[in-house]
Amino acid sequence: MKVSILTNLFTECWWWLLLWMFLAFLLGWLLRKLLGGDSNSDCCDELEKWKRKYANLEGRSKNSKKGARKKRVDTVTPVAASLGANAVKGNAYAKLKNDNLQIVEGIGPKMDEVLKKHGIGNWSDLAGNTPSELRFILDKANPKRYKIIDPTTWSDQAQLAVNAKWQELIAMQKNLDTGKTNTTGNTDSKLEKIMVRMGLIKKWRQNDLKAIEGIGPKIAGLLHESGISTWKLLATASVDKLNEVLTKAGPRFKLADPASWPKQAQLADEGKWDELQEYQDFLDGGK
Repeated sequence: MKVSILTNLFTECWWWLLLWMFLAFLLGWLLRKLLGGDSNSDCCDELEKWKRKYANLEGRSKNSKKGARKKRVDTVTPVAASLGANAVKGNAYAKLKNDNLQIVEGIGPKMDEVLKKHGIGNWSDLAGNTPSELRFILDKANPKRYKIIDPTTWSDQAQLAVNAKWQELIAMQKNLDTGKTNTTGNTDSKLEKIMVRMGLIKKWRQNDLKAIEGIGPKIAGLLHESGISTWKLLATASVDKLNEVLTKAGPRFKLADPASWPKQAQLADEGKWDELQEYQDFLDGGK
């Protein structure tokens, strides 16, 4: 009995339920229109908001990476601070400009120009870029022409220059070939070749005694005649022996002072050219 009553009530009133549902939907739609609400626009606004959040996060990430790279190159000791004002004034390496990217093995005039066009203007900038970032710049500039160029070691070389670790840079470059690491045997150092070309340092042949401050062609000849023909022999020679050679050669050599020659010769024989250069900057004719 109860079931039949409910069934009759449902069959007689179902269209009222549909009418009320339609009216409720219509009322909700009108309210959204009147209040300026739009589900599509709400979704779009929400999407734009998340896009802005993502862009901000991405920007912070890039800035943090740049900050990390900047911290890496800015925390080094400048050459002026490490050597002192007087030493830097005469130090050959201090005369190098930090925008000279060509001291890096593998970077020539054209590549120097390309890098500077892409915001890499000095050693710090170069040190702050990873090999993959440098590869991207080369591919963007000219993918076919620069495909064979290998920037793998450029950042490390530049970091040594920023840190004023010149002998480490020279040693590294002697094991490179146009910036690559897969070489056998030693090659010339790009840094040394540039400094010789700029007149900042002189290039001496092995055991050339004229590399010693105070020794010219004439005295070098006298030393050879006395059996002192190499840097090692000069380094182990006593000052008395050297004075004896000069005295026998006549009064024209009496002003020569060989006191510093053994020390200079030892530095040359050990290949410590930066130390030799600094030492010679404080000498006057070898004295």
